Amino acid sequence: MSLPPSLTPDDAGCVLYIKHMVCSRGIRIVRRELESLGLRVLDVRLGAATVVSLDGQLDWARIRLALAAAGFALLESPTQALVDRVKLAVAGLLRRAVTLRHRELIPTLAREMGLDSRRLHAAFAQLPGHESLISYITSQRLAYAQELLATSRLDIGRIARQLGYGSLAHFSGQFRRFAQCSPSAYRQQVALVQSID
Repeated sequence: MSLPPSLTPDDAGCVLYIKHMVCSRGIRIVRRELESLGLRVLDVRLGAATVVSLDGQLDWARIRLALAAAGFALLESPTQALVDRVKLAVAGLLRRAVTLRHRELIPTLAREMGLDSRRLHAAFAQLPGHESLISYITSQRLAYAQELLATSRLDIGRIARQLGYGSLAHFSGQFRRFAQCSPSAYRQQVALVQSID
């Protein structure tokens, strides 16, 4: 498999973009794994590591296997790494106690990531399937609504407000398109399944 130009080694080192590296413990594990392969590790930060091979050649298959064995995945592009960081940030924003309206979420996301919102939109547009950032956020918001409906006693209006919907009708309409049923019907289906188990 050929690698994109951004992943070819040079004198300054090669940047590896790594999925699932989201904490300081992950940074330590990735550094250890890369060093165990005989690589000189110049830098490790969330989502990326800069390495130099002592013989000038990187064994991509060994790197991929070592990272996978430790629970990580080698990404093939900086865009994919950015999108993965955005996805983690979206999940965090949706689960915050502070309610963010639809129109506030992307500017807040961009601010927290230190990027322009156009850059975030462009990263999603470059992926296969061309899922937009807005559609991703909407699907995650509705998946979280399903989780809340299944695991909490919050009333449907409160869930809609918590997820930033301005009206119950808007929430219900989007939920119906997403889950093929109304929020109340979804909650009833989950309750029925749980009572049978």
